[in-house]
Amino acid sequence: YEVILIEYDPNSTSYELLLQYAWRNLDPFDQYGQFCDRGFSYQSALFYANEEEKLIAEQVRSEVLDLHPDWDNESVVVPLLTRPFFWRAEGYHQDYYIKNPWNYEYYKERCGRTKRLKEVWGEEQYNCYHDLELTCFNKTAVNEDGVSIEAVVNVKNAPEESGKVRGAPVWGIIVAVVFAVGVLCLLVVGFMTPSCKKKLSIEEGKDESVVEKEAADLP
Repeated sequence: YEVILIEYDPNSTSYELLLQYAWRNLDPFDQYGQFCDRGFSYQSALFYANEEEKLIAEQVRSEVLDLHPDWDNESVVVPLLTRPFFWRAEGYHQDYYIKNPWNYEYYKERCGRTKRLKEVWGEEQYNCYHDLELTCFNKTAVNEDGVSIEAVVNVKNAPEESGKVRGAPVWGIIVAVVFAVGVLCLLVVGFMTPSCKKKLSIEEGKDESVVEKEAADLP
């Protein structure tokens, strides 16, 4: 699995609340990846560190199913797993959505992430769990002690998404151009090679004719 490590202050939020957000940011029916990303490393899973977190994770999963009685329990394929040891990814992976907002928005839009989440969870739930104003929750959050407090959002000052359809990022355009030029070169070389061979055969034929003629002219 490729995972996100979330470090949080239990006085400001809770494991339960984070799970509520996690569920609404994944497709619970896809066992082969997420959105356009396919393969084992992109499969979804939720991890717990101890028995207490395990019980909370099971409770949140039950609540999600209760909110959607039309969902089949067997079709919800997100496993709840004991948290193993993970290795931290390289630096360029960290906070990628902040460092490369254009690339991330392009990926998110083209991958169909937003569209699929709205299909699964509905417009209302999607908007509630992606609204930085937290209007659905009266701008509050519940911490580990069950105390309702004023919520603080976007502490990393990530740029707001534009909501517009992004064009391809610069690196994507460069790759596409280089690829197109490479294909064109291969086509040109492939077209010229038979012509060169044909011309060479004609020249060789001429040389043989000249040799035969000169041999015939000898006394």
